[in-house]
Amino acid sequence: MVRITFLGTGGGRFATVYQVRHTGGIYIEAEVNIHLDPGPGAVINLNQLGIDPASTDGVLVSHCHPDHYADAEVLIEGMTRCNFSHRGLVAGSRSVIEGINDHGPAISAYHRRIVSECLSLSPGERFNVGKLEVRTTPTSHSDAEGIGFRFMTKNGIISYVSDSEMVDEVIKAHKGARMLIMCVTRPLGARVKYHMSTEDAAALANEIKPEVAVMTHFGSKFVHDDPEKQAKFVQDKSGIRTIPAVDFMRLSMLKGIKKSMAHFQK
Repeated sequence: MVRITFLGTGGGRFATVYQVRHTGGIYIEAEVNIHLDPGPGAVINLNQLGIDPASTDGVLVSHCHPDHYADAEVLIEGMTRCNFSHRGLVAGSRSVIEGINDHGPAISAYHRRIVSECLSLSPGERFNVGKLEVRTTPTSHSDAEGIGFRFMTKNGIISYVSDSEMVDEVIKAHKGARMLIMCVTRPLGARVKYHMSTEDAAALANEIKPEVAVMTHFGSKFVHDDPEKQAKFVQDKSGIRTIPAVDFMRLSMLKGIKKSMAHFQK
């Protein structure tokens, strides 16, 4: 079984600063355990759900903005069992790993050194976390080095678009996804540069035709404008089952895709 846990569904400056939604990123269990875009609160939320940070096999960061990387180094400490075990993979955009212009690096030289493998990635590359193949995709964002990810799981492709405008390269890169996870920062009628709005999400879902489209990474205005209403617009326009993610939601991918909520540890 492939399982995706949303440790946070907020994004953007104000939603992150005021924690309108949690910003802990996404935890993917697909033969290996991957923490994707661990923003502020990622470690706390892992522990609340009883997920051992030492069981993580890979930390992936799409671009060099703090709502996507803030807890990455702490997660690396956990993954390497506080540097007692030289293990795990860290992968991110060139801005995250190397530092490009005024972005990054977001991962210190020390934390890049204590893992088994550290990858600085551009769109169109392939790598493995254990047996799981991962491919990188382009984005159009204010961090020009940003990337998305495609996880080639045994139960189908999970595509993660990350922060991006809608451009042809992004659409083409995510074709064939069974589950399409979209960072949708802005609601209907409120598009801003470098980010996806609800209208964009509907157009992308319509082009990709996944089994399920998932909206996440909501800005403050999006949350206040009712995520359920935004998701209904996407579903009505695209004909694709659309789920507005909530904090601690889980999606299990087998023959079907089932939604549940994670349980807190006492």
